[in-house]
Amino acid sequence: MHPMPQSSKSSLRRRLNTPISTLAACLLFAGGLGAMSIQPDPADADPMDTHPAHDGVTSPEGAADEGLNECVITLVSGRKITGFLIESRDEEVVIRLEGIDTTFKRSGIGSIRFLPPVAERYLTLRENINDTDIETRLTLVEWLRAREAYQLAVEELASILEVEPNNPQARTLHNWLKAKLAMDEQKKATKKTKARRSPKADPTSIPTLSDEQINLMRVYEIDLRNPPKLVVPDNTLRELIARHPEEFPVDESARAEYFELPEVEKLKLLFIHHARDLYGQVRVIEDPAMLKEFTTMINGRRGWLVNACASTSCHGGTEAGSFRLVRERPNSHESAYTNFYRIDQYRLKDGSPLIDYESPARSALLQLAMHQSNSLRPHPEVITDRRLSRWRPVFRSSRDRKFKLALDWISSVYAPRVQYDLGYPPPPASAQPDLDADQDDETSPQSD
Repeated sequence: MHPMPQSSKSSLRRRLNTPISTLAACLLFAGGLGAMSIQPDPADADPMDTHPAHDGVTSPEGAADEGLNECVITLVSGRKITGFLIESRDEEVVIRLEGIDTTFKRSGIGSIRFLPPVAERYLTLRENINDTDIETRLTLVEWLRAREAYQLAVEELASILEVEPNNPQARTLHNWLKAKLAMDEQKKATKKTKARRSPKADPTSIPTLSDEQINLMRVYEIDLRNPPKLVVPDNTLRELIARHPEEFPVDESARAEYFELPEVEKLKLLFIHHARDLYGQVRVIEDPAMLKEFTTMINGRRGWLVNACASTSCHGGTEAGSFRLVRERPNSHESAYTNFYRIDQYRLKDGSPLIDYESPARSALLQLAMHQSNSLRPHPEVITDRRLSRWRPVFRSSRDRKFKLALDWISSVYAPRVQYDLGYPPPPASAQPDLDADQDDETSPQSD
């Protein structure tokens, strides 16, 4: 049995029946471009040092509006290869072929011929397609998407939906591309925000998770019953099929149906085959429900973890010992995900976890934050700067509303816990003081 929902197959086949003959005819009709030729005339090839892209790096992310720089390279052997220029270096160039970045030595390249810009070729092709020929226009959208000309693809889809508002393939592509563009804009905004930050280092700050590590954590924490918006790239699915050919159909048309599955079904295939090294290629556009709750109700300004536990005189300051939390920008993903990772992975001196997922109410994280007279694990007195600091509890008792909200959140965390492959290990257990021991260098969940 192949791990593919039977109920999806009929609808997938209908969407896979889009003819390409009309578009192919258009491409031939527009042959004057010379752009679509996979085997261009070597006499037309420009010297590879005449294109400005060879003087620097061409980033796919920066080309989202206009598409990638497509070119045909002619090797010294005479072989011609069509692909997208990704990087140009002194001794080599990187060309993306079928989604895989491949490096070629300049010494082995005879010439590089750059094709006209995607936008220019698109306009020529579009002029030769009737507005009501929806199938061919959708094929043109896929052509744009393959070249990462996402904005042009969205505009074409918007025009298609004006003609056929209920076209399922157009709607699916439109939603996917809009989400992709929104994710790209978010990345750009994040980079600009980081660039504006003061270069002065805060001596009390701790490293935060990177965007890639945050995305990987999202993959691990997805609830398949209530998945967030996500994208599984086609190349990731191709890699999975190549690794497990015996698990997928021999027939190409049947195999192609897997690429039309809902994104969450594609993710299930990665989970079923334990392809952990491919998880990082999945792009999760939204917070999974559990992490969204943690960000807003536990860690953020409306919560108590940063406000109480991560103040400068507590676990966010220089005297926090080994249990440190991020206190800057508590509503940000960097803060929330890093703090969740640290409390999830932290172990007390006796080896017990800070969060008890089997018995949430007994979690040291909650008991240490409770009024000492009602706590199973009373927090020790806090000494900072050689003086006693007044400690205030987060929860009065187990009947406290915030305590119950924290219990509900812990109960929503997937158990048993996963072992992240983030490259951000917590301090070794031997270096971690026991949070419930009376030690001078420990601080409280909350103090003045």
